[in-house]
Amino acid sequence: MQVPFGEWLPDLPDHLNPGSTEAKNVYPAVNSYRPWKSIQTSSGNALTARCQGAATFKDDSGNVFIFAGDATKLYKLTSNAFVDESGGTTFGTASNNYWDFIKFGETVIAFNGNQAPQAWTMGTSSDFAALGGSPPTFRHGAVVGNFVVTGFQPTAQNKVQWSSFNSATSWTVGVNQADSETLPEGGVITGIVGGQYGLIFQENRITRMDFRGGNVIFSFRRIEDNRGAVQGKNVIKVGNLVYFLSEDGFYVTDGNTSKPIGNGKVDRFFQGDLKRDLRERVRASVDQENKLICWSYPSRTGLTASTQNDKILVYHYETGRWSVVEIDHELMFQNLSEGKTLEQLDDFPASGTNNIEQISVSFDDAGFSGGLTSFGVFNTSHFLGQFNGNTLACELGTGETEIFPQRRSLLTHVRPIIDTKSATGSISFRNRVSDTASTTGQTSMHSTGTIPFHRSARYFKINIQVPASTSWSDAQGLDVEAIREGYR
Repeated sequence: MQVPFGEWLPDLPDHLNPGSTEAKNVYPAVNSYRPWKSIQTSSGNALTARCQGAATFKDDSGNVFIFAGDATKLYKLTSNAFVDESGGTTFGTASNNYWDFIKFGETVIAFNGNQAPQAWTMGTSSDFAALGGSPPTFRHGAVVGNFVVTGFQPTAQNKVQWSSFNSATSWTVGVNQADSETLPEGGVITGIVGGQYGLIFQENRITRMDFRGGNVIFSFRRIEDNRGAVQGKNVIKVGNLVYFLSEDGFYVTDGNTSKPIGNGKVDRFFQGDLKRDLRERVRASVDQENKLICWSYPSRTGLTASTQNDKILVYHYETGRWSVVEIDHELMFQNLSEGKTLEQLDDFPASGTNNIEQISVSFDDAGFSGGLTSFGVFNTSHFLGQFNGNTLACELGTGETEIFPQRRSLLTHVRPIIDTKSATGSISFRNRVSDTASTTGQTSMHSTGTIPFHRSARYFKINIQVPASTSWSDAQGLDVEAIREGYR
């Protein structure tokens, strides 16, 4: 009997679970799970403190600019080294706040929610400097059409304010269509996404803003009542869809209506696993190459959750499948590789040395070619890297079921459908749903490709493990060999 590894459904009971009960340290693909890898550092130096924001942009000439920020400084990656570009300013970013970055024309605007926004003009700036035109201090921002739109001011947390038309440095209300709008209901603003229209997320409402021009400038239309996004940086746009975390779970909206994507799957698991007093550290990022949206978060049981995030909830947006990754890290973001010459590879960190012969990452990796999209991550030592190191130890588990309906079974062998010889297996078994399941130890695979067992019971759940640093590509399922028994 062949059993595929179905979608991970931790919110459902193990018994008669139609999907998988474990999907740890893997990510979903169309019909399999693939290995998640450890962090391989790529920057030549580290930030001074925990990374609290990062972004990558291209200028009109195709040059790549990588920025990052910690509690007190703003940085730019230059020749693979982070350089303090704070311009003499010592910032004071709150521990649960993030730096965020948006690009308007050739100007990159950095903001942390409690200090004046900073600007960097690509191609001409040598340091960040305060954004001109007396802009507000804001926590959330986006570019909507030809306007910079902001929200969550320290003393007006439900206020939307936007710049003059086609200018990031003109903020006088009434001048060239600069204006503001206070949203009296829905709570504080928790996120803004831009494009042809804007979506304003509050705690309990989602409002769409459309450009009208004239005296109206923008119209505001509620598309969701009694549902919004939690505070943090958990709202992310992919194509024409926006994904977000609400009080009652994960959702996606097309700008008109929203629908749940985690209900009956991972919502209850996430709410129970999240360290709620650090909820504002939840941060969304996207891996477009593998079609993944990831919510990084501090877990309730994580040993390091008080200082950095330790888990990642992974969503494959083409199939709707989920998984979870356990790895200590500071921040994830969509990165564009800066590119490295052959000479610069001598400065690439590898196994604690700067030796080109000890680089374990393939030279075809996106991190070595300028302008290629990759999944950026800062490790717990504040270095920039990618998830392209060794594979993590992973585990996949089936739901609990009767192998032969209404009969006991003698389970004899399991054959993992995984392209590795190193997989091990264990089984959980019981005779009544009311019983506590017993679990065997991990058993290694024989040269025949099977993992031997000799267990008689009515209900079985099968778990497959792959050790860390094992080379493999896809885990699709398993074959089960069993003998039907009687009623006893």
